[in-house]
Amino acid sequence: MFVRRSISSLLLVSVLAAPLPVAAQEAPPPGLADQAAPATAPTTVPPVPAATRPQPFGSSLFTGSYAAQRESGLNPDYRVLPGDRVMVSAWGAVTVSEILTVDTQGNLFLPGVGPVRVAGVRNDELTPTVRAAMQRLYRGSFDVYTNLLNASPVAVFVTGGVRRPGRYAGIPSDSVLVFLDQAGGIEPEAGSYRRITVLRGGQPIAELDLYDFLLRGQLTTPQFEDGDVVLVGRRGPVIEVQPHELEPVLVELEGDGDSTGADVLEVIAPGARVDSVTVRGAREGLPTARTFAVSSFGDVRLRDGDIVTFRRDLQADFIVVRVQGEFLGHGEFAVARGTRLLDLLNYVPVDPELANVGAVSLRRRSVQAQQRQSLQESLDRLERAVLLAQSDTQGEAAIRRQEAEMMRTFVAQARRAQPHGIVVTSTAGRQVNVILEDGDVIVIPPHTNVVRIVGEVMMSQAVMFRPDLRVDDYVRMVGGYTDRANRGHIIVRRANAEIEIGGGDIRLQPGDEVIIPPNVDDKWLQNGIDLAQVIYQLAVAASVVIRTGL
Repeated sequence: MFVRRSISSLLLVSVLAAPLPVAAQEAPPPGLADQAAPATAPTTVPPVPAATRPQPFGSSLFTGSYAAQRESGLNPDYRVLPGDRVMVSAWGAVTVSEILTVDTQGNLFLPGVGPVRVAGVRNDELTPTVRAAMQRLYRGSFDVYTNLLNASPVAVFVTGGVRRPGRYAGIPSDSVLVFLDQAGGIEPEAGSYRRITVLRGGQPIAELDLYDFLLRGQLTTPQFEDGDVVLVGRRGPVIEVQPHELEPVLVELEGDGDSTGADVLEVIAPGARVDSVTVRGAREGLPTARTFAVSSFGDVRLRDGDIVTFRRDLQADFIVVRVQGEFLGHGEFAVARGTRLLDLLNYVPVDPELANVGAVSLRRRSVQAQQRQSLQESLDRLERAVLLAQSDTQGEAAIRRQEAEMMRTFVAQARRAQPHGIVVTSTAGRQVNVILEDGDVIVIPPHTNVVRIVGEVMMSQAVMFRPDLRVDDYVRMVGGYTDRANRGHIIVRRANAEIEIGGGDIRLQPGDEVIIPPNVDDKWLQNGIDLAQVIYQLAVAASVVIRTGL
């Protein structure tokens, strides 16, 4: 059993405990953020590539996909225009089957009936209009069906703050978004998403705010006529918003003067875990920065060019740690920040006959991330070395190409490996009382009487432990080494996650894992160091052995 230690500093917290109240920072500490930063000499800053700049809120609307997804049918609100083609069918006392075109006077000329005024009639009212005209002449029992086959195309001018001002074709019922999309969308540095005007004959017939569509799904668009103009106004005041753990975005404010944080919160939600907001900008010609609680941000006055950053500043007073392996009871604990490993293990019940309490280890996310980054950097170096290798003859060049293909396959497989992030916390049966981190996984291995043999052997499998055997003896029990085995650098992972590297004479212990790595061919001496490093990183960090094929 684990030795009970002093736990006066240990505070176990229920996982379902309510979050601690967050102290709002209404104003920055005097003399720090409340003061304007001193002016500095101007410096030359290279321009930021457009692809890396914050994009306006709603910029994803314009991707050039509207034309490809346009439907051929017309909506019921479409109003008939001269040039439209209409199929008219009647049956019963009267028989009609004609495809007619609306003339320049706005009429359909029905044989035997004469002109029927349809210009300006809604699509869903076209059939009743034609029926009423025929009933004035025919008194018998008959029925009428109409179908608007196609609408007359219109050409609309799009200008102002768009990427490609010009004249674009569409149909009258098209949304204003279709024409803006054809013009390349709104220019990020100059165009406004909130000041869009549709002009006809030089007079405004509609004012649009795309934020109404983006936030509430409302988009009022008039039926276009040939020669209409879509004018995108000049961009208004803009606030750069940097959400917590999300990409920055530019939010255009509705007014021309000062605005408040409430205008930003209407567009960008701060997130449930955000507790503070920092506003950076210029006041009276000097740069300033102030920090506020989220609850009071709505009343903060903002100006054009301000940068608003949502942050999660306060650290929780507890962390969540999980336990895996051979133990009893619950597997997840919420404990006070700063709790140590042995302090928590005192509260984890185990069966000493089943649990190997002297070989406890940790799996830590921060270590896993470091191992993954190190592995990726090693793979990058290896890939560059292989692809940039020089050849003196054509034959050697052909061999290099073939080897490069095989190496690319190896690198692709290696990139998919996931390191375990193991932290060794015990040696010689003695546990180190390390401080736990949020997300740590405590691994309590079971007692076992087997040894696992993997890697470059004829048959990977587990073998019963015998104290008189060494590595070579266990390998013979699984069929022996392969021709590609590196017998001089065998990796042995102990039950407590410690690593030992040596030859076939290593003495093993119950629960050990023996990893036989592949040998690096001498002809790859130029890249052999990098390749060997990657192989051992995979074996140690992820317990994976990948053949190079070389």
